Amino acid sequence: TKVSGAVLNIEDTLTDGATVAWNVVNSPVAKLTMGGNRTLSAPSGTTPASGQFISLLLIQDGTGSRTITWNAVYEFTADTAPTLTTTANKGDLFVFRYNGAKWLEVGRNLNLTLS
Repeated sequence: TKVSGAVLNIEDTLTDGATVAWNVVNSPVAKLTMGGNRTLSAPSGTTPASGQFISLLLIQDGTGSRTITWNAVYEFTADTAPTLTTTANKGDLFVFRYNGAKWLEVGRNLNLTLS
């Protein structure tokens, strides 16, 4: 498919739960308000393509101090997953690029005030 001009990906809200599923083909731009410590499963969706970018905003609920366990398919610098901001109602934004096997982190913004 060839696109001329801007492409708008609507931000979708992921369903909170102990293990969080993310269909990156249907929802490449997503957010999650974490109501507890969570595990993010490997991205799903029919055939993500090499070069695909996705973004995820992880939001601490009103309690804060929530953690995320990343599936091994997410790759971070030095193989070290980031420590999330623990302040209630703040967020951390992550951007990844798919290389055909792994989702490589290409950027992050931590400790964001969202309102």
